[in-house]
Amino acid sequence: MSEGGKIHLPKSKLKEFDGKEDRPAYISFNGEIYDVSTSSLWMEGRHMGSHAAGEDLTNRLANAPHGEEVFSRYPHMGSLIQDEQEGETLLRTLKKLAPHPMMVHFPIAYAMIVPILTFLFLFTGKSSFESASYYIMAFGFLLSPVCTFSGFMSWRITYGGKRSGDFRRKILFSTLLMLVITACFLWRTLDSSVLISRTSLSYIYMALQTSLIPIVSILGHTGGNIAYQ
Repeated sequence: MSEGGKIHLPKSKLKEFDGKEDRPAYISFNGEIYDVSTSSLWMEGRHMGSHAAGEDLTNRLANAPHGEEVFSRYPHMGSLIQDEQEGETLLRTLKKLAPHPMMVHFPIAYAMIVPILTFLFLFTGKSSFESASYYIMAFGFLLSPVCTFSGFMSWRITYGGKRSGDFRRKILFSTLLMLVITACFLWRTLDSSVLISRTSLSYIYMALQTSLIPIVSILGHTGGNIAYQ
């Protein structure tokens, strides 16, 4: 990184400027970087047999026969910055990839289609609509926990765990979506004739499926508020 002709290097990159094999020889002191490449005292990146180029010498000056004024003899190249920790690198990568916006549309779309196919089955009597409803619900069941988890991570990483009304609402309805679609999927898996039998339980099951429409509508609206606020 550079700014205004000056460079900004983390310690891990400073090591690359070790003065060997025609590479520049940089040293750092108190967060500043100096170029000692042309100094006869830093031949091949070594100084008095005890210091090496590419290092931060801040804590080593106490035993030197000179003070920090010696650095004024050398070109000031820029500043030393902190190395990014592994956790910080992961967080930055997650922010860049934005996994939640990539995934959130799938369970929402599936949850909307499931009750529509169920209604088509009830009106037409064609079992293919009921089967399609079940299989799409299976995809929604599998993706909902993953999407909910990615949303939680996005909330913690991107928004710092902010607890505004929109975020509380999104957490509540995300949990509700996962519970309802899980209940519907397990019910239909354990009782494949729950709709075909046309009993009172069939209408309870259908009502549970239908509740997915307002749930995902509220989720989509709330997510839009968060994304564009």
